[in-house]
Amino acid sequence: MTSRSPLPGEDALAVLRRRLRELYLHAGEPSLRMLAKQTGAMSHTTAYAVIRCDRLPRWGYLELVVEALHGDVAEFKTLWVDARNLRPAPSPQAGPVIQAEDHQGPALDPGRELYQPVGEPPAGHSGPIWSLVFHPDGHTVASAGGDGTVRLWDATTGEPVREPLRGHEGVVQAVAFHPDGRLLASAGSDKSIRLWDADSGRAVGEPLRGHTSSVWSVAFHPDGRVLASGDLDGTVRLWDVRSREPLRRSLAGHWALAFSNDGRLMANGSDDGIVQLRDIGSRTLAQEALAGHNGAVIAVAFHPDGRLLASAGDDETVRLWDPIAKRAVGDPLLGHIGPVRSVAFHPGADLVASAGDEGTIRLWRLDSGEQAGPPLTGHIGPVRAVAFHPHGHLLATAGADRKVRLWRSTRPPDHRVLYRRIDYLHAQLKAARGAHDALHLHDDDPGDA
Repeated sequence: MTSRSPLPGEDALAVLRRRLRELYLHAGEPSLRMLAKQTGAMSHTTAYAVIRCDRLPRWGYLELVVEALHGDVAEFKTLWVDARNLRPAPSPQAGPVIQAEDHQGPALDPGRELYQPVGEPPAGHSGPIWSLVFHPDGHTVASAGGDGTVRLWDATTGEPVREPLRGHEGVVQAVAFHPDGRLLASAGSDKSIRLWDADSGRAVGEPLRGHTSSVWSVAFHPDGRVLASGDLDGTVRLWDVRSREPLRRSLAGHWALAFSNDGRLMANGSDDGIVQLRDIGSRTLAQEALAGHNGAVIAVAFHPDGRLLASAGDDETVRLWDPIAKRAVGDPLLGHIGPVRSVAFHPGADLVASAGDEGTIRLWRLDSGEQAGPPLTGHIGPVRAVAFHPHGHLLATAGADRKVRLWRSTRPPDHRVLYRRIDYLHAQLKAARGAHDALHLHDDDPGDA
């Protein structure tokens, strides 16, 4: 194998491309169908695109190909990061159109309204709504209310699906669906986490207890075997979903938390304006600090392909980060007046949505940081939750006015987005399971507390 050092005139992507082709030749040039079969997670056309490397491939796909060819994963990770960091910015001559990496989703015209309200939401919660989430199949929306209930809504009609889920003693502040859609987790001011059968609405087992203050966030690891919860005192706990036991002692963190789709990173917000990135696969869950906010970080979310992390908080900004290079991407996104309570990435187009206390939902272009279309208005009072449908053609929002509002895209739905998302998540499954297994190996680690 030859040197990874650049040849005269080579940029970082060209070095990656050359090394990939050298690795492929060194492995005996296996057929693309055989290579795809060895990865166990992609088609031969995807394997071909990775080997050609005409544009920067996603790391999850590249890692699987390198492993199948018995290459040095660490070397190629370094080459991939170099190419990612040096990728040129979009040309200003290209016009005000967003085109996502790998052409996910249709082009977006920032001058037109991208989402329009779907009718008038029905009555439901009798208190503010703090959180909402789409079911993985996109048919249902779950919401967490100040009235102590979890409610399920039809994502097409907006109507209630069944009777409210009751059991919490106090405000319900967070909800999350298991990746397979069979379980729903909820958490709240009673310091407990409850699991529900998503089909029947029945409680599953006894509540998970261990927090000493209100639980403000819950998130399932992508492999579905671990649940993370964060409370008001800044404690994060990890739970084994099957045994319902804690995996290790508590971690220092904050109530805002999210997992990357490959399962390797967990992001936490903190009161001091820091976003903490934890390596789930390391013995100590080694963490990196991303500094930039001038106040508490209230919300965090990973881009579906893991290339970006969004955070939002009391300083009225949304910030974007490269979670691999551990650095800020662009300038803060400014426009909200008051704290920003929630952020969510579109699954296909290069958009991120944010919800703020001033009662608006804003859509931002990732290539320029500019707002895409006018703010969405309709809520009365703070908007505390925003979520995209897995296809991206619907947006759900909720807040202090006790309403779950649905917004439909003004562009036709692109069903290819879901298929690409499935392919990508399959490509990450091996890495996610590996990260979880490493976490179990280190259960005896003392943690942060």
